[in-house]
Amino acid sequence: MRNDVKLDKWKISAESKGWADDFLESIFFTGNGRMGARGYLALAPDVLPEKTGLFIAGIFGELKAGITDFVNLPTPIYARLEVNGHAIKADEVSVSRTLNMSNGLFTAEYVLNCAGKRLQVREERFFSLSNTGLLVQRITLTPEAAIELKLFSGVYTSCCNLPVADDQTKENTETAQLTTTEQKDFSENGISVQLCTKGTEIKINEKLSYRVKNLQHHGTFEDEKSAGLIFNSSASAKTPYVLEQCAFLPTSRDKDPRIQNVSLEWSFDTLLSESEAAWARRWKTANIEIEGDEQSDAALRYVTFQLIANASEKDPTVNIGARGLTHTRYKGCYFWDTDLFMMPFYLYTDPEAAKNLMQYRVNTLPQAKLHAQKMSASGARYPWMAAYHGSEQCESWDIGASELHVTADIVHALNDYVKTTGDMDFYANGAAEVYVETARFWLSRYTPEPNGDKVNLLFCKGPDEYCGITSNNLYTNMLVKENLKLSQEAAEYLYEHDRDAYIRLGITEEETIKWKALKNAIKLPKDPASGHWRQDDTLHLLEPVPLSNLKQGNAASYHSVCFDRLQRYKVIKQADVLLLMSRLPKAFTAEEKRAAWDDFEPLCLHDSTLSFATHALFAAQNNFMEAAQKYFRKALFLDLRNVMENTGEEGLHLACLGESYQTAILGFGGLSFEDGKPKLTPHLPQNWEKMSFRFYYRGKRYEANLEQNDASLQLLGNPED
Repeated sequence: MRNDVKLDKWKISAESKGWADDFLESIFFTGNGRMGARGYLALAPDVLPEKTGLFIAGIFGELKAGITDFVNLPTPIYARLEVNGHAIKADEVSVSRTLNMSNGLFTAEYVLNCAGKRLQVREERFFSLSNTGLLVQRITLTPEAAIELKLFSGVYTSCCNLPVADDQTKENTETAQLTTTEQKDFSENGISVQLCTKGTEIKINEKLSYRVKNLQHHGTFEDEKSAGLIFNSSASAKTPYVLEQCAFLPTSRDKDPRIQNVSLEWSFDTLLSESEAAWARRWKTANIEIEGDEQSDAALRYVTFQLIANASEKDPTVNIGARGLTHTRYKGCYFWDTDLFMMPFYLYTDPEAAKNLMQYRVNTLPQAKLHAQKMSASGARYPWMAAYHGSEQCESWDIGASELHVTADIVHALNDYVKTTGDMDFYANGAAEVYVETARFWLSRYTPEPNGDKVNLLFCKGPDEYCGITSNNLYTNMLVKENLKLSQEAAEYLYEHDRDAYIRLGITEEETIKWKALKNAIKLPKDPASGHWRQDDTLHLLEPVPLSNLKQGNAASYHSVCFDRLQRYKVIKQADVLLLMSRLPKAFTAEEKRAAWDDFEPLCLHDSTLSFATHALFAAQNNFMEAAQKYFRKALFLDLRNVMENTGEEGLHLACLGESYQTAILGFGGLSFEDGKPKLTPHLPQNWEKMSFRFYYRGKRYEANLEQNDASLQLLGNPED
């Protein structure tokens, strides 16, 4: 646990000793959705190439044939300093970091002692939200006595990846360089470094330009690790020496129309003002206000900021990795995390971003069909771990083969998007085909019972990954039934409204009858004695064990207990049945939900960062307020307090952030939709005096205002108003 990050309403801050701090560098990540960087220091004297870099959405390089990694790119957040001819050393330094969430401005302040001279340093940077091709920095140096200053600024070209195995218990120490430098061009006012990713052949141009105050251009530098410009000055005491750098970072796969080269008249303050205006418009739709609980209010604002900063909202060819743009964990791949846990945030606050996340799934349908073929199945099966082009990247055969629910998760999310937005064009020209092709997969994946009219889903895992390989996971089977129902409706819609598409897809009445028969034949496991829902066919057969035998704190138990052994204990890694009931609340009675909580909550180890928030959401939906608040605090501060002790080494946990948002508005706020209208049934924590949030539904924007005994909805105009 860490308690050093201080939260104010629109700002987080922290004090630390030393140049590097993995935890704070994760927490102080800042970005604009298309790209971003962790909160490391530009002037750090000992650069760790695997921990210092830049991330741009969709930029993957090849580790080996068919397997990619999210590239840790060469970074323009790089500078070196000499004082009186002496380079600064890795001496102890006290650093004050702040992140202004209203505009995405990261600031680090510290004092250097070099060659017996003291020098105050301020580093500032932001990724522009108005022009998503720009990273803008400013370094201000203020000496306490007269000195000779020499400042080197440019691109650190040796950044590399430290690939992490799919097996969470294994560690790796071998790095991989996934870019090559093709060309460097210098001018008096800047440098351009042209890069190419290995295997995938994606081109990136890092084009830097400078403005200075009280500094003079003094040439260029270039070595095997870096390249850039040199500035110097005979510096006077108490005088600020300022270097501003604007990095324009286009690539060969750009889709975002906001990416534009900067004019010659740029300045740090002007570009910040433009970006700040874009952030202000975004906050008008996304901000949540809580009165009575200042820490939750600020933490939810941090959640919201990071969800915005990690989603490339105008690019339908990328998705959001499990760690967003904050780390290369899981090779930067896209999981069900986006569809189930993150997408609703964008759905309610930025429907264009939600559409593009869903468009990515439509765009990668051909790869899902190819994946089904490789698995000797029909139709379309989405991969467990998808790279930017949609191919399966999971190298653990049992996990990749058995986590079938991801296909149904995607269909559930597509349906959620269509229902909430009313976007029938997207439905007719994208989602409907996905429904049809995934139904064909399910028809080929279930095994008929001998001499019976039922089917079994064999060799599967549900969201609980500690169940061993099981059969008839309730979560998966219920979402497949939903998938098949949607497929039937899609076939009917296309037959009625787009007969050409119906014929092109080869749909027949006979096929739709088979989908209906399969839906009716899917078994939903129940305990025959109690009538309670079972998670699957085998959990009840596993060996009971006190959870305290396996873990004491919040760190995952698989760090100390053999993963194979965990598969045979009657324990749950993360919410499974409770997750299902939180997504399909109307499919279950209040009594069934209470029984499920009593049955499964005591078995959960919470070894996944997805777990706390889902337990909070389920508890809040069902007015189990003591449990809801306990789990919500763990989820809300999971990264900010390093609850599971892995934020520094793995980056931010975007799915937990997304589920925390859902807990706030769907759980405590009680937002739901009936008969085409929004509805509020709030369950506010006792110390929350008021709560307000805004959301989109069917093309309209609403504001919800909640108090302990009152709730109101107001229809709003456009956020530009």
